[in-house]
Amino acid sequence: MTDENVLVVADLHLGCEAALEYEGLSIPRVQTRKIESYLLGMIESIGPSKLVVAGDLKHNFSRNLNQEWQDVSRFVRVLRQNVPIEAVKGNHDNYLASMLAEFVVPLRMEMSVSGHRILHGHAGKRTGSPTIIGHIHPSIRIADSVGASFKDHCFLHDKKGRILVLPALSVVAPGLDVICNTSSDRASPLLPESGLREFVPVVFSKHKPMSFPTVGALRSARD
Repeated sequence: MTDENVLVVADLHLGCEAALEYEGLSIPRVQTRKIESYLLGMIESIGPSKLVVAGDLKHNFSRNLNQEWQDVSRFVRVLRQNVPIEAVKGNHDNYLASMLAEFVVPLRMEMSVSGHRILHGHAGKRTGSPTIIGHIHPSIRIADSVGASFKDHCFLHDKKGRILVLPALSVVAPGLDVICNTSSDRASPLLPESGLREFVPVVFSKHKPMSFPTVGALRSARD
């Protein structure tokens, strides 16, 4: 949320199931309905003035798959009955404009809300302004003393650099473990020279935020 009461999400990857089928992997086509249900609950709870999708609303790079047309159209029809929708273009959103034109949904490379830049994160330059991005799909793996572990999507916040990285809202897109995968430091040109080392992971448990030590500290503890 922002001061203007805008709800910002990223990386829905609608139509991902169809793309996976082309690769020989068949999974139930339930993602769009699950995301709709989640967002409708959020909208009812917080009453935003607008919903902004910060990139990768759709999944396939090279063309618009039939399922993507169906899923994006359904998503827009259902959600805009409750809140206006705008979108920022992500690296997966080639040809998305033709889908959104029917619904007159704006698609921009970047937008500003309450003085915050909102862009996907695959391109652009750092300006020092408060910035919200997606693209990285951050997650962290949490382990206990006997070695059991689970991985959960997370937010990443760099207070000094004033950058917030959103988790992927996709049900099927895997999260990138930013503790084990140091390549995530180079996942976006908007990240500082130190990459993600100064970012604080935030995971929600039963609607309550849990902050962890910085990514750099967690990497050092792992080593």
